[in-house]
Amino acid sequence: MSKRFLSVALIAVSAFAFSACDCCNKASSAAPVAVVSAAGESVIPKVELAGYKSQKFEANQFIASFSVELRDASKDGVYKKLADRRSRIFDAVKSLDIAESNIEQNSVSLTKDWTYRDGDRKLVGYVARQHFFVKMDSRKDAAMLTQMLSVEPDVEIYPTTSTLANEDSLRGVIIEAAVKDGMDKAEHYATGAGLKLGRVLYIGGEGEGMIPSGHRSHLRGKMLLASNGMDGAAPDETAIADSVEISANVRLTIELR
Repeated sequence: MSKRFLSVALIAVSAFAFSACDCCNKASSAAPVAVVSAAGESVIPKVELAGYKSQKFEANQFIASFSVELRDASKDGVYKKLADRRSRIFDAVKSLDIAESNIEQNSVSLTKDWTYRDGDRKLVGYVARQHFFVKMDSRKDAAMLTQMLSVEPDVEIYPTTSTLANEDSLRGVIIEAAVKDGMDKAEHYATGAGLKLGRVLYIGGEGEGMIPSGHRSHLRGKMLLASNGMDGAAPDETAIADSVEISANVRLTIELR
């Protein structure tokens, strides 16, 4: 082979090698990035993060809960007392124009009342217990019912629960907003790395909740004031939460390209 021919061949090979490397560099900047692990396996680049959303809504449904505990020497006597107290409760609810269908009552619990003297056990009577729940769409009615029942003997009042009639639909809106918050964060990560978002590899919820909020007072103190008698004072609505906070926390794993 002549020197002239060898020289031309070497120039051609060098040009081909430079051209191939230049093509590889251009392709690598546009193609999906793949990380190679120590074992030689291709790993998909991804970002894992959380999205969060919380919002308050005005409460539009209120559930008053209370219970009755009565004692008597006989079963017939304790059931008669319970029937009388139940009648008073239903009358109080009806006086506020609340439908009887809005009242939920648990089954009656009947237990024996024993006394122990000189090592002997003696049956002295029976104890009857029953729980009631009343659903209302007015915070004022809920406060009024609490005031009315607080003067009834043997009736225990529990904090009124403030809720949302359309809770399910509102929770869906909050979850969607939490997912969007996570996607927006992922977009920033991808942009910062010079990449784009790919498929959503994982999505799941955690820490969802609904918390009554707003101005509240200690219920027992309010009951003591109300128990002084129905003196015409307006019911105190501040003992009942006026708003509800719904929150959602989601976890996302998103592919990067």
